[in-house]
Amino acid sequence: MMLAATSVTSLFFAAISISAAAALAYLVATDSRRSRPVDGAAQFRRHLDALSDDSRGHLREQIRIAREQREAGR
Repeated sequence: MMLAATSVTSLFFAAISISAAAALAYLVATDSRRSRPVDGAAQFRRHLDALSDDSRGHLREQIRIAREQREAGR
């Protein structure tokens, strides 16, 4: 009886190990397709563009509207 319980336990842990190995292999295989090389210069230009006055115009407009609403409520 003890031998049968040990066999079932061994099979259970073997199945877990095989499942984990398959999941790891899948993640490694799909990771190379997702990763793209980062172009540092392009990323820096995008960052600078986000900080430009033109890109922040809508934010200034929202602040102006909120300020006018707050002053009108007083």
